[in-house]
Amino acid sequence: MRRRVVGFLVLAQVSFFACLSVAVVMTTAGFQHNHGLSFYGEHWSTAVPYGAGFMLCDYFLLLAANALPKDDRRCRRLALLLNLLTVSLLIVLLTPDTVDSFFNWSHSIASANLFVYELSFAAWLARRCYADGVVWSLIVLQLVAAVLAMLSNFHVVPYLSEGTLIFQLIFSVVLIREVAGFLRVVPAPGATQGPGVPPVGVGGG
Repeated sequence: MRRRVVGFLVLAQVSFFACLSVAVVMTTAGFQHNHGLSFYGEHWSTAVPYGAGFMLCDYFLLLAANALPKDDRRCRRLALLLNLLTVSLLIVLLTPDTVDSFFNWSHSIASANLFVYELSFAAWLARRCYADGVVWSLIVLQLVAAVLAMLSNFHVVPYLSEGTLIFQLIFSVVLIREVAGFLRVVPAPGATQGPGVPPVGVGGG
């Protein structure tokens, strides 16, 4: 079970960044003039690999959520959070900000929501599933990347794509690492936890 869940999470992230890399190889314009990664979803030449990255990522996230044990409360909550993540990603993809002012505002709100959601998700994983000094350091770096992206969005600095990319890369590492660590101590579906078996999770709750 653990191998399947972690494998699906790895495939989700690898698929997204591989497809994004194809779009970037086609043109580096998304990293120029403070455009942001959404640039690749707004132009026909790069929309296909960019969109495919989102869809493949969502597909494997759903598989990971479905592969989690149903008889463990924290696993059910983790599955719900993964499902909500797929919805947040899909909304970002389906609100290109170049259509009109409504879509522009919708995309800005959806993107901000995704950042807040992923940062909160990472903190939940560290607090409720598996915590150590490494993950909290990664979350601090993730927060710094979020601030960089936010300042770029307000045109204070011109690093919107860089900040977003760093943020997403760190979130990917945190997600895979935390879920893998958490599932090491989750009893197999249907198994009972006997004396001497460590409690599920490190963060309590």
